[in-house]
Amino acid sequence: MTDSVVVEGQVKLRDGKKWKSRWVVLRKPSPVADCLLLLVYKDKSDKTKGHKERSSVTLEDICGLDPGLSYEGMSHTMAIICLTQAVTLGFENKETMYAWDIRIRYSLGEVHRFHVAVLPGTKLESGPATLHLCNDLLVLVRDIPPTIIGQWKLSDLRRYGAVPNGFVFEGGTRCGYWAGVFFLACAEGEQISFLFDCIVRGISPTRGPFGLRPVLPG
Repeated sequence: MTDSVVVEGQVKLRDGKKWKSRWVVLRKPSPVADCLLLLVYKDKSDKTKGHKERSSVTLEDICGLDPGLSYEGMSHTMAIICLTQAVTLGFENKETMYAWDIRIRYSLGEVHRFHVAVLPGTKLESGPATLHLCNDLLVLVRDIPPTIIGQWKLSDLRRYGAVPNGFVFEGGTRCGYWAGVFFLACAEGEQISFLFDCIVRGISPTRGPFGLRPVLPG
């Protein structure tokens, strides 16, 4: 794989009502790009022979990864969640799925998710949800495939913090429709608050010293 290639391999893509096996390449347009290009080939030989990809999608405003979903007869899928779309990839086994997950997370920066419950009293419908944090983007999602029910930039939050058995944050006026106070029930309120603190200060809490690259799965 070249330096710009994040991960590549044989995966399943949803085509109408069927899953079709394709050779998929995820790459960065440049080392500092905050988006990914998803290139689809019929098989590995097509790419090896230098044939043009069958399709390509630019994944911009990525706000989360959700691995381990069971969807439409496929036991091991992972959703790449963007503000305007969600792309679901299917895998033959969970080991391959999590190998892709680790590589994509490393390429994007700070990518975290937490299972939460939205508490009553806000403009969001109460109930279970998943909080996704990708660098400065914060979203709440529901359903399979994931649907975004609320979105914020960390830099636009007026305040946030852990509370007993939960987490609370307030969107400022720059959040537009998503301004206001939101209450989440969860067990990781302190951890979420710590991550927010680090990211708004430009600190990367999950990277090793001096930018050392971790051992990534093959």
